[in-house]
Amino acid sequence: MKSRYVDTDARAYAEEVRQRASETLALRTYTSRLLGADPALVVHGGGNTSAKGVERDILGQPTNVLYIKGSGWDLATIEPAGLPAVRLEPLQKLRALDAMTDEAMVNELRLNLLDATAPTPSVETLLHAFLPGRFIDHTHADAVLALADQPDAEKVCRSVFGPNMVWVPYVMPGFALAKQCAAAYDAAVASGRTPAVIVLERHGIFTLGETAKASYEAMIDAVTLAERYIDDARRTASFAASPRLQGLDGPVLPRLRGALARLAGQPRERGPVLSVRATDAILAFLKRPDVNDLVEAGCATPDHVIRTKPTALLVTAPDYGDLDALAKRFEEEIVRYARIYDAYVDAMIAEKRVKKTRLDPWPRVILLPGFGLCAVGKTQREADVTADVYEHTIDVMSNAADVGRYAPVGRSDLFDMEYWSLEQAKVKKTTPLPLAGAIAVVTGAASGIGLATVERFLGLGAHVAMLDRDGAALEAAHGALAKSHAPELLPIVADVTSWKDVSAAFADVVARFGGIDVVVSNAGTAPEGRLDEESGDDALRRSLDVNLLAHNHVARAAADVMLAQRTGGCLLFNASKSAFNPGPGFGPYAVAKSALIALMRQHAIDLGGHGIRANAVNADRIRTSLFAGGVAESRAAARGLSVDDYFTANLLRREVTARDVADAFAYLAGARATTGCVVTVDGGNAAAFPR
Repeated sequence: MKSRYVDTDARAYAEEVRQRASETLALRTYTSRLLGADPALVVHGGGNTSAKGVERDILGQPTNVLYIKGSGWDLATIEPAGLPAVRLEPLQKLRALDAMTDEAMVNELRLNLLDATAPTPSVETLLHAFLPGRFIDHTHADAVLALADQPDAEKVCRSVFGPNMVWVPYVMPGFALAKQCAAAYDAAVASGRTPAVIVLERHGIFTLGETAKASYEAMIDAVTLAERYIDDARRTASFAASPRLQGLDGPVLPRLRGALARLAGQPRERGPVLSVRATDAILAFLKRPDVNDLVEAGCATPDHVIRTKPTALLVTAPDYGDLDALAKRFEEEIVRYARIYDAYVDAMIAEKRVKKTRLDPWPRVILLPGFGLCAVGKTQREADVTADVYEHTIDVMSNAADVGRYAPVGRSDLFDMEYWSLEQAKVKKTTPLPLAGAIAVVTGAASGIGLATVERFLGLGAHVAMLDRDGAALEAAHGALAKSHAPELLPIVADVTSWKDVSAAFADVVARFGGIDVVVSNAGTAPEGRLDEESGDDALRRSLDVNLLAHNHVARAAADVMLAQRTGGCLLFNASKSAFNPGPGFGPYAVAKSALIALMRQHAIDLGGHGIRANAVNADRIRTSLFAGGVAESRAAARGLSVDDYFTANLLRREVTARDVADAFAYLAGARATTGCVVTVDGGNAAAFPR
């Protein structure tokens, strides 16, 4: 492992933040980010760092403080505000206590914050406070865990880190661990040693230094020693990865997602989001003869249990050639996993004689040999985090087994961590939005009604794939939305008149999110012409291709996924009031839109038995690119109106916007008892009332 510390960068960062951070805090923040930048050290909120410094209180008096990582901050992106200052001396006095509850500890941490609005300090704050190092780093480095998760871990680690290592047998984080670490450190000093590294059995590693650079580089040096030991001691030849089985995302993921959704009792047309990883290392791991034993052994560090549950679900020898049998197998394996999890919780509650609110029993990680790792989450962000954590767990398992035997903490300790209130607090509880759990596809998504619908769906909690044939416009639209919704968005350049493009696009959506629940088939054009003339006849043929047949491409691809999921689905079509009230010289458009209404109704009839709904929105006179190129002027002239009057010529005398249409699509996406329906969004046009 290489140090990322650059003196000029460190000085530049300290200068950049000097108005809001002392040099001590600035350099602590800089090196914290260096640790967070390497997932082999920490992943997603893991690890913590601290520094001891001086701040002035409200009276201007210098006060010794501990800058410590705050709850909710990630080392990779931490800012000075993410390392709140806590009065140091009151914390150090707490070491005199024999015991302290978690609630009392958190209360003391918050009472001693210099800023009462700052985030709650890390649950390992007292450990940092009790140790003498001015700068302290703590990580869950993969290489160190591979050694700390051995049956004879202390012996192995002493051979790697030497006599100046401080060894701490496993204790759950909190007050007890802080006291035990401090006592072990003091004992090392009393014996004449100079502690350089502290290794926590089955947990992680601490390094100390008088400068931020020294503490950080001590961590890098220690991890490098562990990596070299693994390379030298590896007694097993690396397992070669077989090529990943291709073309399985489309058939496999919807069946897996549907099984998870149904068994968890999620509402129809909703489900979890899946994140798939299929690196050579993962595929090779799944080929190991000891893979089942490794998976069943559990988490590499207890800190991971809130992300991955105690174990992953390994589906051995799945038959990808029989999809019906595979879907049934998924259900059986998930039920079996839940039964085992419930039995584990029952046993722990009985053994420990405690009362706990039972967490759900469903797997967070599903391992499919030949296919890869599937992480499960309520959102793409959550699923990606879980996938990242387990991908590193696989590295720890493999290395530990290759140099010895993988022996992480047992179920009792995992239960204590999984059901620890302070650990559960790391997982933010939120109220689900109306479209949470919905994966949507919107065509013609780069502008107009399509873009407004994407924005509305995102606001309601959906994950959205944006399809459009205009790559530049799509890139611009996606770029603007991705600033706040990057994980929930997937831009795909596709021409919906091409079945090849559509089928490939839907395969990409499934590969990214795991399935599809709602489709807004919106793309279209507005050709004009008289049908009794050759030009009008040509325009009609082109219009049917875009405004009718392309919609069936989209519906067909969507239905294939929805039928595989067996959780229903929602097909929404952007039709037009012209379907009921055609205008003069607008036959190529009106005929195709009339046929689109018939197409919607046919899908409602054919797919209703599978819980798949089909509905349409009839909008009229929305200022979008559909009316560009003189179309607005032409249509207004055909009605004997000015352009502005044309857009307000309705019963409500108001101009209808793309957002109004998006609201209608959002309503229909949630109207689970509605199918075969046409909703008008035209400000009121008696001649176009559906009938």
